[in-house]
This record gives sequence, C-alpha cells and structure tokens, in this order.
Amino acid sequence: MSSLVIARGVSYEFSNGRQLFQNLNFSLERKLSALVGPNGSGKTCLAKLIAGEREPTEGVIRRIGSVKLFPQRQEPECVTVSEFLSVEYEWSLLRERLLGNIDPQVICTALSGGQWMRVRLACALDDQFLILDEPTNDLDCDGREAVTQFLQEREGGALLISHDPGCLQLCEDIFELSNRGLARFGDGWWAYTRAKERERERLSAALELAKRERDSALADRVDQRARQEKRNRRGAQSAARGGIPRILLGARKRRAQTTSGKLDFITLEKAESAVREAHEALSEIKIDPVMYVDLIGREIPAQKLVAEARAFNVRFRDWIYRDDLNFTWRGNVRIALKGANGSGKSTLVKALLGGVFETRGQLRRGDLVTLYLDQWCSLLDDRESVFENVRAVSSASESEIRNGLAKFLFAGEAVFQRVSELSGGERLRAALARGLLSTHTPELMVLDEPTNNLDLANIRFLERVVTDFRGALVVISHDENFLNNCGVAHELVVQAPGASS
Repeated sequence: MSSLVIARGVSYEFSNGRQLFQNLNFSLERKLSALVGPNGSGKTCLAKLIAGEREPTEGVIRRIGSVKLFPQRQEPECVTVSEFLSVEYEWSLLRERLLGNIDPQVICTALSGGQWMRVRLACALDDQFLILDEPTNDLDCDGREAVTQFLQEREGGALLISHDPGCLQLCEDIFELSNRGLARFGDGWWAYTRAKERERERLSAALELAKRERDSALADRVDQRARQEKRNRRGAQSAARGGIPRILLGARKRRAQTTSGKLDFITLEKAESAVREAHEALSEIKIDPVMYVDLIGREIPAQKLVAEARAFNVRFRDWIYRDDLNFTWRGNVRIALKGANGSGKSTLVKALLGGVFETRGQLRRGDLVTLYLDQWCSLLDDRESVFENVRAVSSASESEIRNGLAKFLFAGEAVFQRVSELSGGERLRAALARGLLSTHTPELMVLDEPTNNLDLANIRFLERVVTDFRGALVVISHDENFLNNCGVAHELVVQAPGASS
C-alpha cells in the first residue's frame, strides 16, 4: 500500500524555545489510523504539520495528494446548512445518516454543538486524506454511531485523533506520541492496549526488583556498620589491655570508616539510581498524566435554592422544549441534563446562568457562587498565561498560586504557558484551576460536555473532582460511564418538539 504522507526528521519548537517533539519519522497510508497520546503531547500540532497548516522547525513532510485537517472546533458560519454544504456535492445515504433530521434551511449558528459537528462531517466526505481531531465531541449516541459509520464507509484514508474507544477500535494502525517520540503499533487498538499492558507489567516488575535491591543494600549497610562497630569495640578493648598502641588503633579505625563510607555511598547511590531510572521508565509509558486536588468547593444548606422552573420554555423561531419544564433543585443536588443534540440542554444552562431569552413561565435562580465550564472553557483569557488567568481571580501569593497550579499538572515553567497554546485537555485543567483556586469558592459547578478532549486518566481525575465537589452540580454529558462514576443519579431529560418519547 503506497504512502500518502511521508515525514522525515520532523521537529517542532515554540517561539519561546520549548521543544514539543523532535526527529519524528513516519508514513501514513490509505487506511484508517489513530494518533493517541497524553493531553499536551502535541497531537493537534502534529496534525497541523501533516496538513500543511504549520511548518516544522526541522525536517520535511511530503504529501501525495490533498490532506485536510478536520479541527476540534470551528466557528459556525451565518449561512444555512444547505448553503454551507453547497448544492454541488453528490447526495449519499451516508450523508443522510450524518445529517439525520437537521433542517437544511436552518442557519448554522443556530445549531447545537452536535448538529454542527454532523454538518461539518457531511461536508468532509470527499477529501482524499482526512485528519479528524476528536470528531465525537459534543455528539449524542446517535451522532457517535453516525461517526462510526462515517469512518467505516469513507474511502481515501484518515488519521483519527480521539479518546473514544468505539472509534479507536476501527483503526488498523495506532501511532503513539509521547515524550519518547512517535511509535507505531500495527494490528489495531486491542493489540496496542495489550502491548502497553505488557510493557507496564515488565517495567513495574523492574521497579519492584530495583526497590528490593535498594532495600537489600540498605540492610547490608546496617549489617556492615554493626560489624565495624563490633571490630572497633574489640580493638578498643585490646588497646585497653595494652595490646595495640592507641595511635595505631585510631589510624586503623579512621581507614576502616573511610573505606566503609565510600563503599556504602557507592553501593547506595547505584541502588537509588536504579530505582529512579526504573520509576522514570514506568512514568514515561503512562500515556495519561495523573492529577490531584484538595480544593473541592463549598457545601450549601439543604434548603438553599439552586433553581426552580414553573411551566418554563424558551423561544427562538418556535418554543424549543416539547413540554414546558417544571423542577425544583435545592441544596447540594447533582443533576445530569440529558437529551438529543439540539434539544436545548445548553440553552437551559445559559438560562440558569442568567442568559436573556424570549421565555414563558418562570425560572428562579439561587444566589450562588458558580463555576461554569462550557465546551470551550471560554472563561479563560487566551492572551494570558495559565498563571495570569488564576492570579486575576485569586488573592493568594505567587508561591501559593504556583503550588495550587502544580496540583493541576502545571509545574515549573509550564505555569507561564500561554492559554492559546494549550491542548483541549490542558485547557480544561487550566479552567478548573482558575475556578477552584479562586478567592470565591464555588458553591455550584456547571459543566457542559466536560469530557470532550480528555484522555482516560484526565477523565478519571475529573470524575474525582466532580465526586468530591461539596456544592451543587449540573452537568451536560453524553458519557454515561462518566456520569455513573461521578455518582450523578438524578437527571432532567429535555426534548425538542417532534422528538419521540
């Protein structure tokens, strides 16, 4: 199978001198491959290099035919769906499945995130080689099935950047980008996961062996010192009886201590070095970072109002909810907002946050300190660094802020990264840091599709944050595993007019 993309000696360095990756060599063929790696490893940057949207600092990328990048985010245009797709393309059953019941005359800016993703995918069918960056973001179950069908039936080859196991299982080759470079794994996703598990087991065993050898060296040191002390006591007793001159005895003791000390230092340094190397090797193969926090919001009284709706609805061209909304939320409630793409979940959240719409009925909101994270983490100032974003809302000292940011994996010089250069997962961590390190502790956390762009370990971290959050929670998510793991048992299902029950 001939290669459509060939890269040799590719490196990329930011303007501030930070090296993202170096000396990558790979080729992409006319089939479905995946690019995986930790948030911040450079997957999106590499995708832009492959598509020709950026130039490598070193090396060369040769493309045979057209290569198009399907980015994570693209602002919708103020045109109808039909105009965006244009009337020139050939209609197909796959396009019909992608578009579903989307009205071709609706303006693209009025679409939900999932609907806009479907329209963009329908427009990308004819490109020769396509790089898809997190295409299942924002999609409901039907939308994810449509993407799976898209990947299976589309011809021309594609490189998929995703954390969605359902999509990754379709890929023939897996390319893993990490701090050790770019590695290719053939035979699909399950072969890749088995290989990584074997490597983890091997390196875990090596770490345990190194620790045992270090502990053994420490025990030997204690034993050596005990024997030396015993010899020293015998020598002192002999000197006391007049058998050995005190000057000679002192010289022997100093030589023995010096020799023993050197041997102890060399042995222990080797043992500690082996443990460090084994630990680093194990850490390097962890595709996903592990994070921790101990800043989990403020509990609110059981009867304090979060929100209350009475016969509430919102109007755009028509009333968007099939049935008027009625609910009362008080205290530390944990609510999942559910519904198909376009059913009005994000609109309800914006109304809860004080957005102005044409409405009927009543919606009351409690007076709560609220942390709202939308799908784009737009509370962040892209022009500023991670540190400056937190400093803008915190009265803590610089050292306290930096210590706090370290808990979100922004350590050392990483706190001075400009937000515009962060990956999707890094953006979410920065947004969480800004919210949870703020002087005003959140009482209500509102999350709109928070697992988009997150690798598995960062999802696990977010689950822990959400689980331990002491205040009220309202979350929009199509990720049932995430909701179950967070213990979000209550739900409000919203439906658009014409939706089936």
